[in-house]
Amino acid sequence: MLSFILSLFPTRNKLRVSSFYQLLTGKKTTSVLIFGFLNELLPAHSSLPELTQETYQQRLTELETSGLIQIEENEVFLTARGRERQEKLNVLYPELRFDLYGRNWEEVWRLTKFAIQVVSYLAASQSDYLPAETSPFYTTRIKSWLAHSDCSKEQLADTFYHELSACLSKLTTEQANLLANQFSGFEQIGLLPYQLIETNEDETTIYLQQAQAVHAFLSQLKQFPDFLLAQLLLPVVAQNYNQSMLVTRQLFLEGYSLTEIMAGRHLKKGTITDHLVEWALFLDDFPFDQLISKETNQLLASQTAPVQTWRYQELNETGTLDYGEFRFYQIRALKGGQKDELIS
Repeated sequence: MLSFILSLFPTRNKLRVSSFYQLLTGKKTTSVLIFGFLNELLPAHSSLPELTQETYQQRLTELETSGLIQIEENEVFLTARGRERQEKLNVLYPELRFDLYGRNWEEVWRLTKFAIQVVSYLAASQSDYLPAETSPFYTTRIKSWLAHSDCSKEQLADTFYHELSACLSKLTTEQANLLANQFSGFEQIGLLPYQLIETNEDETTIYLQQAQAVHAFLSQLKQFPDFLLAQLLLPVVAQNYNQSMLVTRQLFLEGYSLTEIMAGRHLKKGTITDHLVEWALFLDDFPFDQLISKETNQLLASQTAPVQTWRYQELNETGTLDYGEFRFYQIRALKGGQKDELIS
């Protein structure tokens, strides 16, 4: 855990101790999401959901005692020694995407393994086996998916094999082996992650390695939305998005004004603004030009300081700068080519 936390620190920026903890444990407020975005830490959002405040403080104290970080009041930053250690660590988990999959990636992976087991036994014309899952969350989805697959069991097995191969072949050898060796089926018993990862690794490391492999697999699957496996999994993956935000998004795209959406949904402006910020952060179809006024564009375009360092209170001296527009401008300026397609 220590190495993972150390690897997340920005090279130069200071982090608020409280905000960093809220990000790691997955607090999903606009302020925490913006904090993560501005510090390029969104992929780590909710990466350590079981981390207690006490353990977090202990880990920071260990890093400070080792001379790797320095804590001043409620801010923490890397020391020169910490930057040297971080460079040696490189990026520990470059394909972690808890911001996209953190809410239910473990359930999605269980559904994946269950589908593999079911298809394997179908292909072998065997029905007498102990199912990996019995909860309706999994069984109902599998039954519906099979009913709509519209192919023979032989075709299903062949298609499924090629789809899995297409996704796994894009992963590193270590990731592909870690995931593939967990599959169970006819005359095949899968192993658990702790049985496949070096025994000297702690629970957090095993958890993060497993998460990264699954996240990488799902990122590859999203490139093939027509796959049978995608039709089973991606609707579940889409539940990671704030569903209320998606309703606001859909209404706006249908032509409703923000005032009409607030009235129709009985929501306050602040809640709608939160929805819009999440939309801008996570999806690629946000209408920046429609929602940033000419006045805001002119004011913020004249700023010379780095966008990440802007403070709303400092730029809103006249009291006329809309908070939402301020954040939309920041996100547009920093998001660059980072996109994420909405899964439908």
